[in-house]
Amino acid sequence: MIPNELNQDVEISFEILECEIRSMCYSELNAFDVDLFGQDLQLNLEENLQFPKGKFTSHADIVRTAQMSISLSFAGTSIAMDCLLENTNPSEAEAIAAREVIKAVRNAFSHGIAAPTWFVKPHKFEKYDLGFVSGPVVDLGALNQMEFDYAQIGGLAVWYRLKEYVQSL
Repeated sequence: MIPNELNQDVEISFEILECEIRSMCYSELNAFDVDLFGQDLQLNLEENLQFPKGKFTSHADIVRTAQMSISLSFAGTSIAMDCLLENTNPSEAEAIAAREVIKAVRNAFSHGIAAPTWFVKPHKFEKYDLGFVSGPVVDLGALNQMEFDYAQIGGLAVWYRLKEYVQSL
């Protein structure tokens, strides 16, 4: 893929994340018509695919699924940013920190999409300062084997600033 396509992938992955966050917020506000949303749905494709009614019969069902969708789409943003950085060979401390933290986040989600866990090899036990995006120092050695939490990387706002930084490289 060329860099422009990789940048588009990053943009799309963050749009999907925003969509899922919006879905969760609306579902928490009971803003979905559960009767309509949970009805039978058939996709007329090459092979028809039908989703019977009964799965999304309450707002709690939709909230739970929307929360999981945020996790999945967040993982997608880490994959897209990692792919964008794959062909770079950064020498500045900030670019190295961005690349290594993004790789570690991607790896955490590959070790449990429903309950991501930091899995860092000993030779990668480093501390990376994300201060250049108003983020924390991320100590990958200390995080190893811990359950992933957005606060460990400074939260979603830091992640969005990291995206802007990565796209500027």
